Amino acid sequence: MASPNNQNSADSSVKQSLEAGLTALKARDYPRAIALLESVAESAADRPLGTRAQMGLVAAYKATGNLKKAIALCTSLTKNPNTQIKIWADRTLAELINRRPPKPPETPPETGFVAFEVGTELPKISPTADKPSADPKTEFVAFEQTSGQKNLKSPHIPPPPTPPKPPQVKNSEPEASTTTAPDRDSATDIPEVVTPDTYELSWRNSGRAPAGWRKLKAMKLEGLWVEAIASTIALFFLTRFILEFLLTNINSLLVQLYIFTRLPFFAPIQLFYRDPTQFIQFIFGLLLASSPWLTDALLKLICGLEPLGGITLLKSSKEANRVIRSFCKQQNMPAPMLKLLPIDVPVAFSYGCLPRFARIVVSQGLLDQLTEDEIATIVARELGHIAHWDFAPMSLAVLVMQIPYMIYWQVTYWEERLSALITIEFFRSIVKVLAAGISAGSYGIYKLLRWPMLWVSRHRVYLSDRTAAEITGNPNGLTRALAKIAIGMAKNLEQQQQTSFFLEGFDLLFPVGVREAVTLGSAGLHAPLEQILLWDVSNPFRNWLTVNSGHPLMGERLKLLALYAQFWQLEAELDLANLGTLQPTKHKFLLFNLFKSIFGAGTKSSAGTNSRAGSKFRAGTGAPPLLLQGAPFFGIPMGLAIVGVLWLIGGIFSRTSFWQLDWLWGDRSILWGCLPIGFCLGTLIRINDFFPDIPPRNIAEPSLPQILSNSETLPLDAQAVRLQGQLLGRSGMANWLGQDLILQTATGLVRLHYVSRFGPIGSLFPTPTRPSDLLGKSVVATGWLRRGANVAIDLETLRSQDGRVSHSGHPIWSAILAFAAAFWGAYIIFQGEMNRF
Repeated sequence: MASPNNQNSADSSVKQSLEAGLTALKARDYPRAIALLESVAESAADRPLGTRAQMGLVAAYKATGNLKKAIALCTSLTKNPNTQIKIWADRTLAELINRRPPKPPETPPETGFVAFEVGTELPKISPTADKPSADPKTEFVAFEQTSGQKNLKSPHIPPPPTPPKPPQVKNSEPEASTTTAPDRDSATDIPEVVTPDTYELSWRNSGRAPAGWRKLKAMKLEGLWVEAIASTIALFFLTRFILEFLLTNINSLLVQLYIFTRLPFFAPIQLFYRDPTQFIQFIFGLLLASSPWLTDALLKLICGLEPLGGITLLKSSKEANRVIRSFCKQQNMPAPMLKLLPIDVPVAFSYGCLPRFARIVVSQGLLDQLTEDEIATIVARELGHIAHWDFAPMSLAVLVMQIPYMIYWQVTYWEERLSALITIEFFRSIVKVLAAGISAGSYGIYKLLRWPMLWVSRHRVYLSDRTAAEITGNPNGLTRALAKIAIGMAKNLEQQQQTSFFLEGFDLLFPVGVREAVTLGSAGLHAPLEQILLWDVSNPFRNWLTVNSGHPLMGERLKLLALYAQFWQLEAELDLANLGTLQPTKHKFLLFNLFKSIFGAGTKSSAGTNSRAGSKFRAGTGAPPLLLQGAPFFGIPMGLAIVGVLWLIGGIFSRTSFWQLDWLWGDRSILWGCLPIGFCLGTLIRINDFFPDIPPRNIAEPSLPQILSNSETLPLDAQAVRLQGQLLGRSGMANWLGQDLILQTATGLVRLHYVSRFGPIGSLFPTPTRPSDLLGKSVVATGWLRRGANVAIDLETLRSQDGRVSHSGHPIWSAILAFAAAFWGAYIIFQGEMNRF
């Protein structure tokens, strides 16, 4: 293996050859340029330098009249997943084809296709490259329109002007370096490659709507209210189920201890056998009525909540103060009480039970890091939550979730201190076992209680964004504000070296989700936002992959804000409005393709190469990849199908003399037993594609912007990766389950998913090396990279520089879970048969 010095020397030589080739190209010394650029394209084919050399070769071939090679090379570049390179290649290819002389009829057409290297690293391209033109098929009907008006092309409103190309990135090379020879045919408008080290984030500071701007179409809030009521009811019944489960199992444990020891204080508690419905109703009502004051006290305890005086707000944003007064007067509601969190992370949220008792909380970091108009847009968002009445159920839900979360937090806090005080190892072990069980169980309950509120949480964010844009007429200001909040959250995490308990516990109330902010906020400092948000606005299956998220995709939100800007004929802060969804191909025989994809038949991938079904699926292959992605859950309907077949067999034999099988007809134990068996089948169908073999060598080491820029991937498309960086996260028992593991790489932050080989329970047992033991150290993470609504790596190993290794067991645990479900289903069926006899 080459030494680092030799490797650096080789990189320097390749870079010098590239610069010399581009210089020769600009000097119109085409033979020398072609010789140098061809050597670079061959030696650095899988790197950004090689991609730029190929782009230079296209220009050189074009200038020398070698259109065949130029078209072939340009065709391969159109397959590049980087949007800006693809746009450049498409435009150049169209010019080449137009210039190409027609061939005689007897000559077969030349396709000029060059196979695309899948492993090629995506170059970072300056956003000064040409932007995609507006899609005339795009329709946005959320605005107030007259009959027949589409795509903002009414006879009264001229289409918005084409925005200029703002210099978002400051390149180290002078602008003259991209100038071309006087000959128009030899133009070499090659986009500059911007590395994460040289990229510098800047803002266009696009304007706002002029006075008297047109109103957007009135929103219909009935759907939001129905979702809020349904989610609150679901939260109530889930809480009731969890409490009944805990009380019943506590009494069962006490009964077993009493039988074993005959000690009277192990007698079961009779109160635990009562129906807890009325108790939970009382607690929910009490929490809702007192939510303003309880949340005040909780935030005072955690972060030192303070009143926010009007003078303080005026110093930071006069517009925010004006927005509060005018909007509350317009809505005929009292002005909310303003509070301040003296912390550096930029956050804002609202809570309360009624508008007259509502609070709007902003942090000092928000006031310091955002401009006056951006602060006003965030305050307007919170006013929208209060006006829509969605703040009340969310306040109740967050308080309910805080009960198990505070238990998890406090138990881990006191365990660390008690273990330091206790000197006897036996008692210290008892404390650890009890604390581990309570903290892990409490954290699991907190995660379960989030589920019922995710649906309404995502919907309310869209509506509050729209309200803020309409109140202020400043969708561009809200775009900058949301992006800066994400960047500020990522910076705070890097400074604190962990995700704070406050950020995780109150995540559903924030304008930006913490998990999304960690990745996007850190990557936004190393690549253009349009590039890293491409997946959010173009992946056809993205909405299905947000079911576990409390916030909608950031790209979707910013795209809507760009459309609002278009409606008011403004230049958008980010060019996302014209990026549409990649539509999956419609299959004539969808069921056949679905069956083929599920059971692993070979198929053709979109790139034209053979691959196992599911492992290389892309958006163009249709519905099967999504079904394979959710195979464990779609396996449950498969179990129901098995039930139907068995019942049919039983019904047929019940009408014949074969009485041995007539018991199958209508047996409910088969119904309940086949559901977990179906889950097992779905898990086993997916497991090989979900966890492909990791080769010992040549594992990809992509940068974070490169990961985010691929718009067609699914979590199913697992990529074996090995990334190096510093491990961040909470220390001690608070991270035994891997709740907060983050890898800080050179190009951003990536979350790590860890699970013991025996599942969450295995994480509570003694382990030679836990991931939390490697916090603050330089580590190498090996595992499966997954791109969905969030980016994460399912760990296989985590290795520190001193040789310590922590092993994760995602494939093993998935297999154990699948077989456990199958045995459970078989047990249910067996018990049903025994009871029948």
